Amino acid sequence: MSKTVDAAIVGAGLSGLVSAYRLQRAGADVVVLEAKDRVGGRLMTSASRSGIGVDSGGSWVGLRQQAVLALLEEFGIGLVPQYADGVNLLRIAGREYRYQGEIPRLRPHEMLDLGRAMWVLDRIAKRLGAPPWTGDFAARVDERSLGAWMRRNVRTAASRLVLEMVTAASFGCRPTELSLLTFSAHVHGSGGLSDLIGVSDGALAYRIAGGAAALPARLAESLGDRVRLGHAVTGIERHADHVILTGPGRPPVRARRVIVAADPATVACIAHRPALPAGRAELQRRWQMGSGIKAHVVYRRPWWRERGLTGAAITDAGTARITFDVSPPETGEGVLTTFLGLPVSDDPALLAPEAGDRRRQRVLEDLAALFGPDVWTFEDYIEKDWTRESWQSGCLLRVPTGVLSVGRPWLTEPVGALHWAGSESSHFGEGHMDGAVRAGTRAAEEVLAELALKQLRT
Repeated sequence: MSKTVDAAIVGAGLSGLVSAYRLQRAGADVVVLEAKDRVGGRLMTSASRSGIGVDSGGSWVGLRQQAVLALLEEFGIGLVPQYADGVNLLRIAGREYRYQGEIPRLRPHEMLDLGRAMWVLDRIAKRLGAPPWTGDFAARVDERSLGAWMRRNVRTAASRLVLEMVTAASFGCRPTELSLLTFSAHVHGSGGLSDLIGVSDGALAYRIAGGAAALPARLAESLGDRVRLGHAVTGIERHADHVILTGPGRPPVRARRVIVAADPATVACIAHRPALPAGRAELQRRWQMGSGIKAHVVYRRPWWRERGLTGAAITDAGTARITFDVSPPETGEGVLTTFLGLPVSDDPALLAPEAGDRRRQRVLEDLAALFGPDVWTFEDYIEKDWTRESWQSGCLLRVPTGVLSVGRPWLTEPVGALHWAGSESSHFGEGHMDGAVRAGTRAAEEVLAELALKQLRT
């Protein structure tokens, strides 16, 4: 502790790196402490045998997500439109529906049921109004799970399947495990349910050229040796004019202000002296994150497009129940991705680490049932199991009932010299890259304001 830095950031995910970047650009002396051996957090690009990159973590950005779009433009990182020129598949109870656009073309009574459910969910989101979603209405909504709401308001199996797949893909859990308030607040912060699931002009409109990890990599490059990998923080000690951060095998770091840039469940392992306020401690204790496995299957070309298919599919059976085409345009190769996890699995044993070969076989069988025998001509199969990621509690926002309506203000409320970032602390775009950028920027502005105030006083 030969010097005291202006700000120390705990976590080199997108939000933490944005905080450090904004502070460094403003002239502050910063350091970023990351427990893992890489930057990016929940953004991770894995390489196939042929050398193409696939997004093992977060992948998509939407047209309304102006904060992350502006940062990508600032760094000169391009976008890849999500392929949607063709027919999507929906298979339920052995019946297959083929449709174009965002919403499956179901039978009339199913369409009415799904449309009504989406309308009511959007109405709940709008009625919540401005964040932080406290008050009597938010508390009542937070008493029920999304699953409990669906049991009373969604009548057809097809409509339930669509909402179940939205929940699995966005939150990594079943509707019964998710607060209706959490779901509704997420819909509100995404501009509506249609935007949340939309491809052409919604949250799935684009992927990042070169992989989503390109953005944190560029941010880290701009920060240079201010980013310290393999530097876990397990203790934070607050003093009147500084904070001391400690971790195993590393020298203590002393800073005037600290930004903790990770979700509440992940940072619950950090010991604090003095203890955190009861509200913040309770939030960390009760917060939950969803997780699972993301798999990619690589082909020499996207052959499904030749058959008029988009590669997007939803099914009510099997292991691979939701798929997307994430082929890189620059190489001509084809890539299908699918999400695996307890919310969409009939056989939880398939998710065990030792079941990798059997899981891959089952995934390929499911894809072949959807797209045909050419599925077996794959060149590579890549998995990322986020349940086994060190120094991280999960990869998706999953908050149960009774947490958000009480604890939401503590996601952003500073505790002395401690500030909070991470995608979940954003009022808009929480759980998305846009929310991470917004949260990192907000935390940096808070720190800059406090540092300026301190300078004025001295």
